[in-house]
Formats: sequence, C-alpha cells, structure tokens
Amino acid sequence: DALESLSYDSVAYLILPRIVASMVMFPILIAVADFFGLIGGIWVTTTTLDVTFLEFMKGLRTWFEPMDYWFGIIKGFFFGVSITSIACFYGFNTTGGAAGVGKTTTATVVVSCVAIVFLDYILGEIILL
Repeated sequence: DALESLSYDSVAYLILPRIVASMVMFPILIAVADFFGLIGGIWVTTTTLDVTFLEFMKGLRTWFEPMDYWFGIIKGFFFGVSITSIACFYGFNTTGGAAGVGKTTTATVVVSCVAIVFLDYILGEIILL
C-alpha cells in the first residue's frame, strides 16, 4: 500500500526482482549442489568402499549422460520460478496479521510442494521423451 501511495508499481518493484533472481540462482544452486555431490561421492567411495579414483571416474564416464545434468538445470529453472511465483502471490495477498502470515506460509509451502511434484512429472514427460 505504501508503494502504491507513492505511485510505484508494487509488482515491478517487489515481485519481478525476486522472480528474475530465482530464474538465475536456482540453476546455479543446482550446479553447485551437483559439483559438491560429485566431490562427496568421490570422497565416500575412495575412503570407505575400496574404490580407486580412477575406477570411480571410469564408472562416471560409463553411466553419466550430459542430459542428466542439463535436465536438472532445466528443472531448477522451472522449480525456482514456480516456488517464487507462488510465494510472491501468497505473500502479496496476505491479510490478518501474524496469524494470517502463519497460515499463508503454510499454504505457500504446501502449494509449492504440490507444484514441484506436478512440474517434475510434466517436465519429465516433455524432456525425457
């Protein structure tokens, strides 16, 4: 309300930067998580499973498909946009003080989880044909 009283477009000022940031950062976070997951896999297999680094890399080259990596990045992009859009929608329409914020937060998490499940299915059907 304060932004609108100052003649600012509250959607462009509050929501658009968050959605753009999620479109950029979710895929980057997925790439970082993939990297550290790979490093963790190397560490665990070489220290506890009696697998050499060269054997691990041979298995990685055998089973790794580049499309797996890109599929994760694409999903991260869509998940980020959907989570942020849902959170902004619910946050923008919150009423009722602290109790309303609690209910809205719960609803946002539930709707986001359901949206991720549906998006995962849809993206899997589209991309993995």
